[in-house]
Amino acid sequence: MTPSDLAGLAFGPALAVGLGLPLALLAMTEAIQVAGRRGHPLAGPLRWTRNWFMPALALVLFLRVAAGLPASSLPVRLAETALWILASAGALNYINSLVFEAAAPGSWATRVPRLLRDLVRVLLVALAGAVVYSQVWGKDLSGALTALGVSSIVVGLALQEPLGNLFSGVMLLMERPFEVGDHIEVGDVSGEVKEINWRSAHLKAFGGLTQVVPNSVLNKEVITNYSRPRRMRMEMIEVSFSYDDAPNDVRDTLLEVAAETPGVLSAPAPIAATLNFGDFGIAYRLIYRTLEEDRWPVRGELMTRIWYAARRRGLNMPYPVTVNLDYEQKGVFGRTPPRARDLLAGLGRFPDLSGVPEATLEALDFGRREVLFREGDLLTGVLVLIRGEVSLQVGEGEGAVEIARAGPGELFGESGMYGRQASSLRAVALEDCVVVRMAPDAVSEVFERSPPLAREVGQGLEARRRAAQAARESRRQA
Repeated sequence: MTPSDLAGLAFGPALAVGLGLPLALLAMTEAIQVAGRRGHPLAGPLRWTRNWFMPALALVLFLRVAAGLPASSLPVRLAETALWILASAGALNYINSLVFEAAAPGSWATRVPRLLRDLVRVLLVALAGAVVYSQVWGKDLSGALTALGVSSIVVGLALQEPLGNLFSGVMLLMERPFEVGDHIEVGDVSGEVKEINWRSAHLKAFGGLTQVVPNSVLNKEVITNYSRPRRMRMEMIEVSFSYDDAPNDVRDTLLEVAAETPGVLSAPAPIAATLNFGDFGIAYRLIYRTLEEDRWPVRGELMTRIWYAARRRGLNMPYPVTVNLDYEQKGVFGRTPPRARDLLAGLGRFPDLSGVPEATLEALDFGRREVLFREGDLLTGVLVLIRGEVSLQVGEGEGAVEIARAGPGELFGESGMYGRQASSLRAVALEDCVVVRMAPDAVSEVFERSPPLAREVGQGLEARRRAAQAARESRRQA
């Protein structure tokens, strides 16, 4: 073969490279513009390929084809090493764009933890390094693997804890006891899972604090996941009542309070149980369900309402007694509640009630947002507000319409003024309230002793009746 023939053989590939690479760059530029206009996630990887991978490929082809350098030469090996590094980085970009960024919301790809993505990246980089070491530099992998095994023992002993977290994270990834967004509890730590990485899980705890739990701890501790199958949490409240209070009355009160407390789930239904007979009283346990995010507000509201309900029904929560009391000398332990007659006298607008039997008057306590009575409830007597503020409404629930507000000294619940009658309104406490229930006989005697008060009350009740009628007409027309 003549020198001119050899020159012709070398010129053909060089010409193909010189023409093919510019055409490939033009085609890739057009594809980048099309993907960018459509908002496709491949626009970024294509742009990276054009700007970094294609120049490296052109350099390798130039050295091998145009310059005719052998594969064992140092420039060619360096250029091929850079090409393999860029190829592995490009593969990572394409996998991330096609599998994860282009994934539809709710698909499996969106639920893959970042730890798995990091492990896939490490494996691809290690594979590319092995290819470069073996094919480009012509080295034997067996010797490198032996050296790597010895060094890995040393590194493993030095990095025992981080590697333990890494492998614990892999095991958690395979088992998947929780995902990002779940509410979990591990030992004394609980909160919403915000991030899972190779070393730890980040939990957003109550109060906005971020708690970092190592994967090795997660792998050893018992994990309670409140988001599976539903984002529900079972809560328990223990409270003691006096031995003089009937257990059935106490349990009925606890269940009624739980049913009326917002945030307590109706299914499964709350459970009230007599727990044990203690030193100072009978212990009861109330078990209920609520959503994880409502856990603390619901618990606080439920505990508050239990206290008010116990006061209204005359149920006693005993104090822990650690001293001997001589009742004949010191009196009964505890606070003596004020008499209903004294509460009415303190308002200054009622006549002397010394002749009114105490049995016809009853003092009651209500907490904020509690319902005193609803439309249709049977009332006996009239309620007098001593302290607080009460909203009088027509309707129930979110559709209720307020027609008036009662302040201290005002009467409401007039449906029961002359006996046991159904209420035409709904009364809700806007703040902590104290009321006195006056039996019909007591109401009649008060009005007989103070005709001006009777006229004043009658005018107020008539105005309230007209407002309620107008509200009902408006609701029917709507």
